[in-house]
Amino acid sequence: ATNTLHSGVRHYLNPARSLPTAAHRFYPVAQTSCHETTATTTSSSQPKYSSTLSHPPSYFTATTSSSTIKSTTPTNLQQHSTLQSQRQFTTAYQGTPSDGKHNSHLLTHLVPYQSTLKDGRRVEVDFFRHSSPNDISPNGSMEEEEDEWFAGLALMNLIIREGRSWPFEEEFENVDDWRGYFLSHTAFVVRALDNGMDSAGRNSSSQGEVLGCFYIKPNFPGRCSHICNGGFITAPRFRGLGVGRLMGNVFLRAARDLGYKSSYFNLVFKSNVGSVKLWDSLRFQRVSTLENAARLEGLEEGELDTAYGYRYDLEKLPEDYLGIGPAPHRN
Repeated sequence: ATNTLHSGVRHYLNPARSLPTAAHRFYPVAQTSCHETTATTTSSSQPKYSSTLSHPPSYFTATTSSSTIKSTTPTNLQQHSTLQSQRQFTTAYQGTPSDGKHNSHLLTHLVPYQSTLKDGRRVEVDFFRHSSPNDISPNGSMEEEEDEWFAGLALMNLIIREGRSWPFEEEFENVDDWRGYFLSHTAFVVRALDNGMDSAGRNSSSQGEVLGCFYIKPNFPGRCSHICNGGFITAPRFRGLGVGRLMGNVFLRAARDLGYKSSYFNLVFKSNVGSVKLWDSLRFQRVSTLENAARLEGLEEGELDTAYGYRYDLEKLPEDYLGIGPAPHRN
């Protein structure tokens, strides 16, 4: 990440909540998680690093499988076996803190994906950028606001405080708790490539600023792990510019190329009109209706919102969706 992120992330952060200093985020460990691909050093001549793990909330009971990811390019059969074994103990609300680059080698043809928003601003969909231990300055500090992990954490907590589109009530207290939820598998940011204004035409945004983020991971464990889930956040300042639609389109192509057979969104709240319109327009199927599902902000006292379940059959997605040729591993 670049220094241009410094001012942008301030718009997401809660001034009343302090984040741990970067100097205390890393420490040498004997081994990394056995079922996640990480961006940490793997050379035997250098120590591996991992973020300090705090005790997670009760809804993050993390479990892992015993399989490992090989550095070589696997065959189709090996890819299927690896994907299945690594998903079997995970669900939409469980995971091990990682870097959001699980099976990223299957998306080299797609990511980064560049596009243009409604206002003409160029953006790219890419994996989260994170400052490595080598980026720590000689005085032992590292700007948290230049790190996209912290931008993602801040956006997540902002949406939780809004209380209108996600089921959580309690904010994530640190970046590692958030990583266990958002970065356990494969996750992306929408990053500005140009300077521009926000959706109200007032506050300027900077090149490199995070406009939104989303993840792809299994919705269910074991025999149903081929069904994925997605979570999407558009920074409130940039709603209405097409960020959500861009994320939805890239989600479809990336999820299919990662090996998932279908996608199912558990809780799309009826009062979240923008989200309902988006998934309808992208031809997701509304397959379930759950009444009295959520206590959301903005509703009358005692009122409970309805939630819809949306499904997409990824096996029907064109191989060249988004105008990009078939993934090499699918040939």
